Amino acid sequence: MNKYLLSSRQSPMHSRQIVKKSMIGGVVALLTMPGLSLADTDQSYQSLRDWIDNSRPGIESLTAGEHLTIKDRGNKLEALIPHTAWKYYFFDDMDMEVSASRSYPVPDEWGKKMVDGYKLDEDGTLIGFTGGGFPFSEIKTDDPFAGQKVIWNMLWRPGANDYDMPMVTWLRGESGKLDRVMEYTSVNTTYARGDHSLVPGYEEVKSKQVMEFRSPRDMAGAKDMSIRYVDHHRENSGWLYMPAQRKPRRTLASERTGELMGMDMIREDSNGFGGKTYENNWEYLGKRKILATINVKTNPEFGGESLWVPHKARWEVRDTHVVLIKPKSEDHPYSARIVFVDAETYWTHWMFAFDKKDDQLLRMNQHFLKYSEDYDKEPPQQASYIKQDFSKSVGHKVFLHLGETDINAKKPHATMTHCFTNKKAFTAARAKQFYSLRNMISGRR
Repeated sequence: MNKYLLSSRQSPMHSRQIVKKSMIGGVVALLTMPGLSLADTDQSYQSLRDWIDNSRPGIESLTAGEHLTIKDRGNKLEALIPHTAWKYYFFDDMDMEVSASRSYPVPDEWGKKMVDGYKLDEDGTLIGFTGGGFPFSEIKTDDPFAGQKVIWNMLWRPGANDYDMPMVTWLRGESGKLDRVMEYTSVNTTYARGDHSLVPGYEEVKSKQVMEFRSPRDMAGAKDMSIRYVDHHRENSGWLYMPAQRKPRRTLASERTGELMGMDMIREDSNGFGGKTYENNWEYLGKRKILATINVKTNPEFGGESLWVPHKARWEVRDTHVVLIKPKSEDHPYSARIVFVDAETYWTHWMFAFDKKDDQLLRMNQHFLKYSEDYDKEPPQQASYIKQDFSKSVGHKVFLHLGETDINAKKPHATMTHCFTNKKAFTAARAKQFYSLRNMISGRR
């Protein structure tokens, strides 16, 4: 008989001692398993807050050009990779190349065509801003609106629009099981350009975007067009065209918490936060250094146990603003969202969203970027179904999105995307023609 099972002659006290020893032995065995720590399994909101407040990196030990592996986890990586991501980003054959931290100049005209007179209202909503630069040149720690100001700079950052972006997306379950592959293209154009609109008469429009699907077969030919407005209180306009229906139909832009096209993200997860500022409570948690894939050589391959995270990619230590966002609505799926936004470029590097039911991780995303001025010496890879002239991006001095990983911790499941982004300039006449409902049906591009 197993020694841990009670025999008829054993006393209750003796049995409790045996059970206690067994539990202690199990914990010790768990702690000593290679590559596993009890901390890895804690993906609660509080554990991330503790990491933000208490774990400080010693970046002087990092050398440009070195490759960090699982052996560097304790002495270098744990203080630079947000704690909630450890479960996915630390694995046996991991390889992270360290790049020198550098400064990235903004476009030459950035900040020169801004129109004065904008302000924040009592809810922290930006009123009267029309683009052309960062609305807030300085973020002060003691500013009660510091969190909102970080997000406004992120939403109006250079390079957010004006691109042609073919994409390939892989949806994977645990152990790397591939469920679906999607191919589609997104084209996005800025209308609000500070002291003028790209298209005269459309001053109320911030930007327009069209997404067109190439595969899988059940989605081929589908098109989604969205219009974002300068007035933040105005809901986006959207239309969806399915070839079988023969005409576009309006979409409900206010539905921001539904999953997007079956992927492991909600519409509000776009760029870390794509919702409405007045629907949330805000707290600025300060600045801290993290590792980010801010200027990768090209679209990274994926690694880890389930092929969910970037592998053999280039990382850089960056100063970030850390912002806590808590939805006001009781019906929102998130209890809290924490975003790490680059303090220079205002691109989001990491986002963690926690479940309203138990404050455990629900979704997270992490982004891969590339600076346009590095396209000349390190052009990113081409999409499998189209060839682009990447030299068109050089000279714009902006970051371009090369992809992201979105993880749903509760399914568990993940969506990995490679973006093959190139800058695209529109004339006023071309923009009016391209973003018309008539062309959604005709397919004339």
